[in-house]
Amino acid sequence: MRSVKLILTLLEYDFPQVFVAQDSIGSRYVCMLAEIKDDDPLFLCVPISDQRFKDLCSANIDLRTVYESPEVNDFYTVSPNDLTQYFLLSPAQYSAVPEHLLPDSGLVFEYEDEVSNKAQELRSTVAYASLSVPEAASEPRIRTRKLSEFLAIYQSVIRNLARATAKSIGKPIPKEEDPYESDVFGFSYGSFTVQVRSAESGDILGENKALISAFTKLNEFLNAAANPDEAVKFLLSVKGHAASSLMNLLSFVSENDCQLTNRWSTPGMSSSSLGRIRVASAQNIIQKCRHREDLSTELLNLVGVVDSADVSARTWKIIVDGVSYSGSVKEGSDLNLAGITLGNRYSFRCEEKIEIVSGTGREIRKLSLTSFTGA
Repeated sequence: MRSVKLILTLLEYDFPQVFVAQDSIGSRYVCMLAEIKDDDPLFLCVPISDQRFKDLCSANIDLRTVYESPEVNDFYTVSPNDLTQYFLLSPAQYSAVPEHLLPDSGLVFEYEDEVSNKAQELRSTVAYASLSVPEAASEPRIRTRKLSEFLAIYQSVIRNLARATAKSIGKPIPKEEDPYESDVFGFSYGSFTVQVRSAESGDILGENKALISAFTKLNEFLNAAANPDEAVKFLLSVKGHAASSLMNLLSFVSENDCQLTNRWSTPGMSSSSLGRIRVASAQNIIQKCRHREDLSTELLNLVGVVDSADVSARTWKIIVDGVSYSGSVKEGSDLNLAGITLGNRYSFRCEEKIEIVSGTGREIRKLSLTSFTGA
């Protein structure tokens, strides 16, 4: 007996007629309706390899071929009570499918949306990020440095877009929570494609709302990038850390001469969402934003006990709820730290900006003090 679960419906009429199931070790089975027995559907199932699964879902072979010329002569039957739960396959009593059970010739399926398929299979929010780097022209390969830098920037974009979106609808994500975290689970052909999925289990449908909001915004930006004015308008709408992360992504695309394609899906989406930005578009936006300091800065109000204030170096440190923050007086400001009494409580009004360490994608947060008052 093998325990399997439906991962993809290929044909449905009132209920699934042809579907793909998967067991706990990842083996797949194609199952088709063979007969209705005592008002219950009885399905005939056959193991299928990854390559044949792709061929079946891209209309390269028809359903009859799968059953008439199986890769292994193992057949199973099942009459599941609930297709949303795991069910047991029972070995069939024959080594070849009887003629009367074979499907008609020519029944094919056009289901080539690999990202949507994978989201349904994993019951998770999934994204494929493809980088058209020169070294991936003939094989799926990328410099280690580039991959490391891209993953750091990509996760920063997702994190900051998720937080910005949640904040804009009045439901900010608590500082100690990170529901937008993702895991890399594979690589695939098509430039150099990184496959990521939600690190969280998501809701009952396998959907991660924080990631969904972030991926939605990311693709909205990528698809607006062909028009620099629209792209700048988008950056102004998110401002601060989200805009700064997106600008870092543009710089990566430009500096590495690689088009970026981002495709994502959830188990509940009928098809995946596609976003793409070309190198020329990234460069045009960078040029347009070159002198716009207002895009990447966020205002931050820190209320706590001042631990240090160096008048000559114009640097400071303040402790807020046990957390230490340090920075400097904003460049060009005539603000003087001489009036600060160490150990007293103050309210520091600061500008916070994210800077990226070139070549690593690592973030450094820079705090610039613009004013302070006693608290």
